[in-house]
Amino acid sequence: MRMLVLATVAWGGVLCTSAARAGMFGCTPERSGVCATSGWRDALLNADAPELIAPAWKFHTGRLNRSSPVVAHDTVYVGSHDGNLYALGAVDGKKKWTFHTDGELTSSPATDATSVYVAAGDGTIHAVDAASGKSRWTFRTGKPLPPPYMGWDFYQSSPVVADGVVYVGSADGRVYALAAADGKPLWSFQTQARVRATPAVADGVVYAGSMDGKLYALDARNGKPRWTFKTAGNAQFPLGELQSSPAVAGGTVYFGSRDGFLYALDTRTGTKRWAFDNQGSWVISSPAVADGAVYVGTSDAHTVLAIDAASGEQQWSFDARGRVFSSPVVVGKTVYVGLCDGELVALDRPTGKLLGYVSTEGTVYSSPAVHDGSVYFGSDDGFIYAAR
Repeated sequence: MRMLVLATVAWGGVLCTSAARAGMFGCTPERSGVCATSGWRDALLNADAPELIAPAWKFHTGRLNRSSPVVAHDTVYVGSHDGNLYALGAVDGKKKWTFHTDGELTSSPATDATSVYVAAGDGTIHAVDAASGKSRWTFRTGKPLPPPYMGWDFYQSSPVVADGVVYVGSADGRVYALAAADGKPLWSFQTQARVRATPAVADGVVYAGSMDGKLYALDARNGKPRWTFKTAGNAQFPLGELQSSPAVAGGTVYFGSRDGFLYALDTRTGTKRWAFDNQGSWVISSPAVADGAVYVGTSDAHTVLAIDAASGEQQWSFDARGRVFSSPVVVGKTVYVGLCDGELVALDRPTGKLLGYVSTEGTVYSSPAVHDGSVYFGSDDGFIYAAR
């Protein structure tokens, strides 16, 4: 951990989700990872050293917390390895309700005006009343396919809500489209391995990665494939398994692979525009895309990277001192991301300079959610954190 002066900083005026629109992993159906802001960063940017941010509150689940929170209705919704979906007060962290499932929750919730949607480790998809925590419907997926080679299979696909439809991947290898109102299946598409990546939805197309090493572009209306892209793979991971969730921006879809590449494809044709080589270091972190740059974490290289979105050239690299599986969120000129050394860091987006951080006692696999002046995330130390 970094040994620096403790400070309290206002994380002012950011908005990632609201009751007016759906909230989900990656902030938008396109999974851009970008949230609006009115800015708070100047105090940290001009500080002599990175500042240690004191948590405003933390909530104890007692289990690993790899689900990424989502914030709506003045409530933080987040899952835990204890099988519970929690609804916590965004201001004070007090528990409003819990909804219990029979599987671990490493899926991140999604919300719309009335419901919270989450996928559980037992193969069920749940819709829960956002206000009361009572079940609205449950959908059960098929029998799981064999686990992927070499393990590290601890993220589930997270639901994405768009135009009254819930899109989600499953361990049975399928991508599902379910009616948000009642959970009835509209269509499903079968891949050749578990689907752990979260789909992205843009312009009538669902982009979904599978552990079979392929990215599929599916028609959002009927699930029929428009194109398929196969990753290169490498000696250790010949399939080029995909756990990184795609992000769509500017006619390009970006995603990482266990083969060590960050890929950029044309959304219309699936043609490769570029592939950034991390020399075999997994890209399980899901990219965020903002103002012509792609931000993503890597595994064995222990870095957070900024890559030029058009050319695939590296702009900067931040030494994370350990693996980065958490996915970045961009807020104005700041990048927030969790690190395996137990920190949630705030980085200057133009330079990669460390501005501030929150320290925990466990690995931070959870990705941050930013809302109304606060950042929320989970840690393997058994706590959900809020900092502002």
